[in-house]
Amino acid sequence: MPVLEGLKHLVNWLSQPSYFFLITVVVFFAVVFPGEMGPAWLRRLSGPLVAVYRPKVAALVFAALGLLFFLSCFDANFSLIVGKPDNVPIAAMIFLVAFFVWLALHQARGNDARAAVGRPPLEKEESGDPKVMVWPDLVYTEFLCMILWTIFLILWSIFLKAPIEEPANPAKTPNPSKAPWYFLGLQEMLVYYDPWIAGVLLPGLIILGLCAIPYIDKNPKGNGYYCFKDRKWEITIFLFGFVVLWVWLIIIGTFLRGPNWDIYWPWESWLIHKAPPPRTCSAPTILPTIIACSGWTSMRCSASRPINCPTI
Repeated sequence: MPVLEGLKHLVNWLSQPSYFFLITVVVFFAVVFPGEMGPAWLRRLSGPLVAVYRPKVAALVFAALGLLFFLSCFDANFSLIVGKPDNVPIAAMIFLVAFFVWLALHQARGNDARAAVGRPPLEKEESGDPKVMVWPDLVYTEFLCMILWTIFLILWSIFLKAPIEEPANPAKTPNPSKAPWYFLGLQEMLVYYDPWIAGVLLPGLIILGLCAIPYIDKNPKGNGYYCFKDRKWEITIFLFGFVVLWVWLIIIGTFLRGPNWDIYWPWESWLIHKAPPPRTCSAPTILPTIIACSGWTSMRCSASRPINCPTI
């Protein structure tokens, strides 16, 4: 159908990493701060997005995304990638992360509205007595959850084969060779940064940042209940790092990286191998060479022709 083909081309164009990342950042801040950031015209433009925190509007958005995902599964190339046993949980993770982030922000904005009129948080009204007994409340709930999840995992193992491949063969390496999904963000960063920066410096900064959170964030508000206005920047920084940077890189590494680690669009066949990209040199490697050559050329020019020396 021409409409579906046009939609495919539009999604493929938007899936380019440069556009995809820019759109993700814009949508993130527009949804987290609807009508609150930027000049007046931008606040008026993003103001209607506050409706996404209404359950009915959010249900329509998730239903539309789920319908688009379901129709895309009829494409042979798309279903081949998404239907891989080790990619099915990642596809489900996308919807689960989106839903629970929306749920947390929905409850946080609800408590902010209650605090504006002098009412306590919803969690305090629902809890009643602040004391909750371990038995039967906690143990009974955990036991039921354990039984349900055991049944779910048994059914999962019956209908979905384990992603176990043949023994490793040094003469035949898989193409593409991908890390486990939780390391795909690091593997994707190796495309953009020097290995020392992507593999050592940035992960080290993440670990140090997590260790420093208790010493930097001393705001006692929001303990035991959802809120956004009192912890606006703390929540925004965490969500930006987790959703925009980490989950975004996992999505690209899982669904858009094909043979030779090239970009393949969602409905593009991986059987067609693309030409390898041109070789690039990292800046820390070539910068000393450029400086040394520039200095050697300048000294030679100043010694022989000080007046007509070219500028480098």
